[in-house]
Amino acid sequence: MNMLGILSRKALTLNRQLEYLSIKSIRGRIACFLLEQYRKIGKTTFMLAMNRNEMADFLNVARPSLSREMSRMRDEGMIDFHRSSVRIKDLEALKTAAQGWN
Repeated sequence: MNMLGILSRKALTLNRQLEYLSIKSIRGRIACFLLEQYRKIGKTTFMLAMNRNEMADFLNVARPSLSREMSRMRDEGMIDFHRSSVRIKDLEALKTAAQGWN
């Protein structure tokens, strides 16, 4: 039973990762990822379970590009973040950035 649980979690993770790979823009990938976390936790402020390097690997983007795009999203007032803490400030703008993928 433990082995089946581990395999099913791994299959779900790989399936999610494949869905993110189908999104062309870095902003779209980040927006979808943050919206998924928002739906899972149910709050606009949450802690990410992974650091920037792990998140960049998961979304298949370069870490500097991930940080740069997240900073742009912060400057535009969509999100606010500090280390692994993220706060969604404009949920509608985030949904628009993830349009068609959520």
